[in-house]
Amino acid sequence: MQGSVALYRDADRVIWQVAGDRAVDALNGLLTNDLRKPGSGRVIPCLALTPKGRPLADVRVWKRAPDAGPLLMDLPESGATQLLAHFGRYLPPRFARIEPLSQAVLFHLVGPGAPSVISRLIGGGSPAPGPGILHETRIQSEELVIAGRAEREGGGWNLLAPVCTQSVEAAVVASVAAVGGSVIGERDWEAFRIEHGIPLYGKDFDMRNLPQETGLTGATVSFDKGCYTGQEVVARIHYRGHVNRRLVGLARAASEPIPVGIELYVGDRAVGSVTSAVVSPRFGPIALGMIRSEVEAGASLATSAGGDPAIELVELPFTST
Repeated sequence: MQGSVALYRDADRVIWQVAGDRAVDALNGLLTNDLRKPGSGRVIPCLALTPKGRPLADVRVWKRAPDAGPLLMDLPESGATQLLAHFGRYLPPRFARIEPLSQAVLFHLVGPGAPSVISRLIGGGSPAPGPGILHETRIQSEELVIAGRAEREGGGWNLLAPVCTQSVEAAVVASVAAVGGSVIGERDWEAFRIEHGIPLYGKDFDMRNLPQETGLTGATVSFDKGCYTGQEVVARIHYRGHVNRRLVGLARAASEPIPVGIELYVGDRAVGSVTSAVVSPRFGPIALGMIRSEVEAGASLATSAGGDPAIELVELPFTST
């Protein structure tokens, strides 16, 4: 990633609006985190689960101030159809109404120069970084909602434009360019994502996984909020059990990329597979993989049974190594 700040237009996330007098209470029974904690103006990361505790999608709920408009939600496009069907079954429309926003766009703004871009967008000031909605402003007469990214995601900000016209996007891009930043493409963002150990729904995990396998439960699950769909499974694993697999980092000293989908072995035993991979400018060939929990950091893995163990298991994120 070049320059002091980079902007990425995230085509993998879709935006929904959730309206209704009891939207927070209704969603709280369907998502893993606690939406009813006092206060607004924050983004709450959650998982939406089946009754058997399997992830339908990872979701961020943008809990705005009551006078700022309905709740907003961003989620992976790969999980949108199944989540909409799930909400259609379990979310009473008299309490909360889902409306996909076809013109909405989510941007990620990362890098040390990001505060200067935010200052330009909100008309001055230097908001402190950190997760949560920092400001709601208008760009080209349209709303722009700005929220801090968690440090585990590399910091910076998420920018949500409920109606992203060409002029809105041009204004955001111009603010980035004014401080020497650039717009990056999918390849650069994939490197950033994998370096920071951010799993992608539909690629690194899906309904075949348990929430604890993803590494997301620390940020997305409340264990004292009360009932929600899938809670029994999540709580039982948390308090009494364990999972057999977990998401880890994988690194290769050689220059060739790590193949996505390939099985990995310790000796003759298959222990997992590669889910995402990239050649990082900082770390070389790296990947994410779902690997058996007993395989510890530093272990050497092979790409065939009894083969040369040329791939090292690394704890996430790579940026902490």
